[in-house]
Amino acid sequence: MMKFITDSVSRGARLGILSELEKFPDAIFETPLLTLYSMRGSVPHLTKDVFKMLTKEQQMLSVTLPSTITMLDAVQQSQSFTEFVSMQEYPTILTIQDPTQKTPHGYQKYVTTAVWSKHGQHQITPETYMNLVEAFKPDIYVALCDGDSNEETPEKKVTKVVERSKRQFDQCFQIHQSSDILKNTCLLGAVEGGYDLSAREQSARFLMEKNLEGYVIDGLHVNGPEVQNLQFGKIKDVVHHTLDMLPVDKLKVSMGCWNPNVILELIDSGVDIFDSSYPYVMTETAKAITFMCDSHEHDSNYHPELVISISDKRYADDFSPICDKCQCLTCKNHTRAYLNHLYNTKELLFSVLLMMHNTHTYLEFFKTIREHIRKGTFSQFKKQFIDKFS
Repeated sequence: MMKFITDSVSRGARLGILSELEKFPDAIFETPLLTLYSMRGSVPHLTKDVFKMLTKEQQMLSVTLPSTITMLDAVQQSQSFTEFVSMQEYPTILTIQDPTQKTPHGYQKYVTTAVWSKHGQHQITPETYMNLVEAFKPDIYVALCDGDSNEETPEKKVTKVVERSKRQFDQCFQIHQSSDILKNTCLLGAVEGGYDLSAREQSARFLMEKNLEGYVIDGLHVNGPEVQNLQFGKIKDVVHHTLDMLPVDKLKVSMGCWNPNVILELIDSGVDIFDSSYPYVMTETAKAITFMCDSHEHDSNYHPELVISISDKRYADDFSPICDKCQCLTCKNHTRAYLNHLYNTKELLFSVLLMMHNTHTYLEFFKTIREHIRKGTFSQFKKQFIDKFS
C-alpha cells in the first residue's frame, strides 16, 4: 500500500515522501510533486525515447479519462494501461477530466459523470469507471466525481454536485474494497462543493469517514487554458477552509492549468501534488516559459517575464537560446531564431523542442521549490517570485 510521510503538523508549505507503490516498491517521490500530464499514454509531442532524453529521473504520469477511455477494449487485452502504451517504467495517477480542455457544463446525471473524448460524450457510471480502473491498474486514482462547478455555480447546483459525488464515491469505494486487483492501489476522494464553504464541509466530512490516503481539492474550475488566469485571491478562502478541515498528514492534490504564482500559493497552503498541464498549454500557444531565467546578457532591454511568445517576429534574428543558463536539450542546441523559423514553417519539431524546454523548466521549478522548503526560505522565495511576476 502506498505510503505518504510528511513532518508537517499544520497547514503550510511542506516536504513529503511518497513511496511503497505496489508496482514500484523502490521508487521514492518527493512532494511537492509535479506529475507529468499525458495524452493517450505519452507526454504530448514527445516520443518515449525523446522523453527519456528530457529527464533521467523517475517521473509519475498524470492520465485522464477523456484521452484514454476509448482505449479500454484494447487495454483489457494487455496486463495494464502502461503495458499497452509501453510506459511500464512510469507510475500513473488516473484523474477524471482533462485539465487542458474546458469541461462543458450541465451534462452530469443522477449517478453519472460526462467526459468528452475525440469521439464525443461518454456518460460514465461508477461501475463503468471501476471496470476501467481494474483494467488500467493505475498506481493512484481518483474516485468518480462530479467536479462541474466554479465560482459562478449556484447553491442549488452545488448541492447536486456534492450529493452526486457522494453517491459515486460510495459505489466506487465498495468495488475498491472488494477488488483483489485494487487492494494495494491508492484511492483518492475528491472534495467538492464549489465555492460554498458549508457544502465543502459536508463533502470533506463524508470522505474523512473513509480513512483515505489522500484528497483532491476539486470543483474550483471547469478546466481548460483559462484556469491560468484564475487568481489565488478568488480561491484562497475556499482552499484554506477545505484544507483546514482535512487531516494534515494526508496527501492533498490539485489538478489544473494553474499559473506559477497560484502554484506557489497552493503549496504554501499545504497542497502536495500537481500536474504539468501548464507547460503543455504554453507549448500549444507557442510560448516559452522563461520565469526561471536568471539573466539574459544578450538582451540589454531584458525584463523578467513568465513566458515569451516565440512566434513574435522580434525573435527571427535572436540567435540566443530561450534561457542562457537552461540545461535542457533545446536551449543547449537551438536558438530562439531557429524556433521562430520552425514555428513559421509549421514544422512538427517546433512543438517537440518547445515542449522539452517548458517541461524541463517546470520540473526545475519544483526542484527549486522543494529546496527552498528544505532550507526554510520558501516564504521569501514565494514573495520575491510573486512580486516579480505579479
